[in-house]
Amino acid sequence: MFEWVVTGLNIMATMVLAISGVSQAARQRMDFFGALVLACVCALGGGSLRDLLIGATPVFWTRDLTYLAVILPTTVVTILVVQYIPPGRGIRLRILDVADAVGLALFAILGAQKALYLGFAEPVAVVMGVVTGIAGGMIRDLLSQSAPMVMREEIYASAAIVGIISYTLLRLVLEEVPAMVAGMIVVVLIRLAAIFWHWRMPILRRE
Repeated sequence: MFEWVVTGLNIMATMVLAISGVSQAARQRMDFFGALVLACVCALGGGSLRDLLIGATPVFWTRDLTYLAVILPTTVVTILVVQYIPPGRGIRLRILDVADAVGLALFAILGAQKALYLGFAEPVAVVMGVVTGIAGGMIRDLLSQSAPMVMREEIYASAAIVGIISYTLLRLVLEEVPAMVAGMIVVVLIRLAAIFWHWRMPILRRE
């Protein structure tokens, strides 16, 4: 049962980050192929890097083609939807922000959970969770010639860190699935609050 839950959450995370990739492609006025590329790298990049770092090879999506199977229809449906969204009103940016926040939360906790499941210590799980959550979005932003969110003053990676630490602590007193869900909620709430209230991390200043 637990494995089914984890698989379902992974597929959900893949779909959500594919949507964020297409949303970014629409904002940058890319064609269908560009949107598909951004959807793939955003949805698969973080988990692939995590698996390579912890030695869980072949990486997850090469062993289960379900992940590739959901990206294409998700990309097509999202492209059709965004065509009806009028540009210039910030709606596409909001879709990107919300999808990215949910994808960050899902993949950050799932990345940490996989590291813990394979026997790595909690600090390693925190790092692997952050890598899983942010790497796909970083590649997406670099390919679309945008400054990655994690490199700006956005509260992004820090939201993932707080959520993952919350998850690792809660799993000491809760069952695994409730602890995971709680950690994901923490990440989403922090990230969306930062977007809504314009919270920013301190930036380095030149003398």
